[in-house]
Amino acid sequence: MKVRKIFWRVFAILMIVCMLTQTVGAVGNTEYIIADCEISAEKAQLIIDLISGAEIEPTRNIMCLYGHSTAQTSATSIQHGASAAAPRCLRSTYDVYYCTRPGCNFSMRILVSQAWIHCCS
Repeated sequence: MKVRKIFWRVFAILMIVCMLTQTVGAVGNTEYIIADCEISAEKAQLIIDLISGAEIEPTRNIMCLYGHSTAQTSATSIQHGASAAAPRCLRSTYDVYYCTRPGCNFSMRILVSQAWIHCCS
């Protein structure tokens, strides 16, 4: 019985960690975190490009002719060494809306918060 409780606690903690944050990548001195474990690599790269300010070439799926199948997630970018004085890092949190259909890169970001933080870089 005790082993069963320990197993479920460990399992729950692992699931919470997985659902809360998934580090997708770092480009230069910027780290990107997407809070969705079920997102495809294509959509994760689209979100990274969106919050980094990269130019996104518009493409649409024929199924999106009458509307997108949108999903919402949170994404965070941490710019390490963005300031010369402490605190040196800038954390920006976004709500990101994106189309879940393959081949469609419809996406929209909304800045939720920005804060200067202390970090190791």
